[in-house]
Amino acid sequence: MYVFLALLLLGVLIMAHEAGHYLAARACGIEVQEFAMGMGPLLCKWKNKRGTQFSLRLLPIGGFCQFYGEDEDVSDPRAFNNQAVWKRVATVVSGPVMNFIVAFMVIVLYMSALGIRTTVPRVGEVEAHAAQAGLMAGDTLLTVNDTPADSVDAVLSEIMGSNGETVTLRVERGGEEKEIPIAPFYDEEVARYRVGFTFAQERMKVSLLQSIPFSVSYNAESVRLIGLTLKNLIFKGEGVEGVTGPVGTVYVIQEVTQQGGVDIYLELLALISVNLGVMNLLPIPGLDGSRLLFLLVEGIRRKPIKRELEGAIHGAGFILLMGLMIALTYKDIMQIFVR
Repeated sequence: MYVFLALLLLGVLIMAHEAGHYLAARACGIEVQEFAMGMGPLLCKWKNKRGTQFSLRLLPIGGFCQFYGEDEDVSDPRAFNNQAVWKRVATVVSGPVMNFIVAFMVIVLYMSALGIRTTVPRVGEVEAHAAQAGLMAGDTLLTVNDTPADSVDAVLSEIMGSNGETVTLRVERGGEEKEIPIAPFYDEEVARYRVGFTFAQERMKVSLLQSIPFSVSYNAESVRLIGLTLKNLIFKGEGVEGVTGPVGTVYVIQEVTQQGGVDIYLELLALISVNLGVMNLLPIPGLDGSRLLFLLVEGIRRKPIKRELEGAIHGAGFILLMGLMIALTYKDIMQIFVR
């Protein structure tokens, strides 16, 4: 089931990306010859009234929109290369933009419809030390040494600042208030004083208006972190061993979803969507960023680079990307069997 959910996540994001290209092309009057989900051998296909072939292909590692006259000079006004530069830019950039929109909408709907999990000053799980002092799961913390326990940070501050001296927790249990003295112990693993319990979590819904700026900042931070990771990967070689292909991505998604449930699944959906948007904007032959670079040059020169040359560069880039995908897939499969 979790493998299916992982494949569904990737399928939704790929379809959203290609739908961005498709819808923009239609709006700009560009003929779309094929809208494909997956790569490689054809499994099934059908055509709509406008003549666009929708196809499902064997390998679930991507997808594509094939535009009429994309890498060649033809006289038909519906051809991609006969459109104004701004129309072609809009068509190319709409794929990554759609990924950013999906990420934005996922976080907004997640926060406003389901709510986010937040830690509250209530006892969750109790360890032996706290249990011996009389603390029980479900106790609501009222004060710590007469300091109001109105937040998790307030409770932690009092306990960590105790230096091992006994603190008094006033809690509410079953409608009654109780005072529980307990001596914090120093936990070497986390390098701070603890009393031996975890805080409970509650799901808190956020209004639609509040979720919008949060989603913007959340996804902007995701873009920043992805950019920093790419910078370190390119210039320092950091994280090379962690680069995965489609198989590794599916494995990671199904593993963390099984552990974290719907919350982590939706967060992954947003994060991977942002990642797809950023990666496709890189000026690498075979990706959207490369086409945008050629269009920028054409806009500056007021004439296109030779179509055959551009097509050859994109084709070579695509072959290299497919080779990289095959190599990463082999690496992912070997690592899964070793685990």
